[in-house]
Amino acid sequence: MTTSLGAACALVLLLAAGADPAPAFQTEVKRYYDLLQNVCQTGVTEQIKTAYEDARVAVEKAQYGGGRDNNFWGLKTPGKAWLECVQSPGNIR
Repeated sequence: MTTSLGAACALVLLLAAGADPAPAFQTEVKRYYDLLQNVCQTGVTEQIKTAYEDARVAVEKAQYGGGRDNNFWGLKTPGKAWLECVQSPGNIR
């Protein structure tokens, strides 16, 4: 019984140590995308640029998504977000 309890504890510790790094950068990415909601009206502000840089650094630090050179890296630059918005009049609020 003690052996199985020890094994269970070891398994829990192992799983906790190998937890997905994604939560480490989700706050920064959410803040950035929340600020992008109004990019059509505000344009690219310093606050948006700063949030992008914070999110970019957090994602790269977590080594998530293969980095900026990977096709699956999901952060859109502020300039690209603004350009897509102004080129699609249906999105301007």
